[in-house]
Amino acid sequence: MKYGNPKPKPKKLYEQIASIIEQSIINGEISPGEKLESVEQLAKNFEVGRSAIREALTALQARGIVEIRQGEGTYIRQVTAEDITLNIPNYATFSRQDLLQIFEVRKVLELGLIENAAKRRTVQQLQQLKEALNKMNDALIDAQTSSDADMKFHTIIAEAADNPLLVSMLQSVSKPIARQIQHTRTILSSTNPNALYNLHEEHTAIYNALVNGDYEQAKQAMAKHLETVESLLFAD
Repeated sequence: MKYGNPKPKPKKLYEQIASIIEQSIINGEISPGEKLESVEQLAKNFEVGRSAIREALTALQARGIVEIRQGEGTYIRQVTAEDITLNIPNYATFSRQDLLQIFEVRKVLELGLIENAAKRRTVQQLQQLKEALNKMNDALIDAQTSSDADMKFHTIIAEAADNPLLVSMLQSVSKPIARQIQHTRTILSSTNPNALYNLHEEHTAIYNALVNGDYEQAKQAMAKHLETVESLLFAD
């Protein structure tokens, strides 16, 4: 059997450096407006040549994360959620343990934002949730369509929490899980259709709690749903 490219390409040195700096911003170790150390000092810190540092800074500037001021130095910009996402590699390279850890991050994010979603959701967002819910139901055994509607449902909830950074972070961890969800739905459509119906009922319970603005009930419904998904995705 032939494979086009069985081994993932390692990141280039400057990409690794850029990722480390970006992660430091995400973690709050470097703040917007703060000036980075000089190229020479960064080269010493990373134990690399200055050219690798310059390439890393140029890449970050191209993404709008830093601003290189001629004769002054490099400064961290006030970034938006679209500028920074979690550094998650291609899902094709993931082990089962990798996916488990990513799903744990998703659980923390979704359980953390559901309260604000219940408090801040708009009439339009409730309508969008209803549409996604109906689409899931109409395409219950269509793995691709139902999975897309599933991801849309959860994305709308994140948007309802009114925190763009959380939306970006959730999308980052959801993308590697999306293919697994689609694969699981494909199997369930022929082996256990009742499980698909139960997933729809759980989504409905989340939706009803959000309609009522009941964040405690919404959190309980979301926790139950994520437990179900985890058990389906990672069943031994």
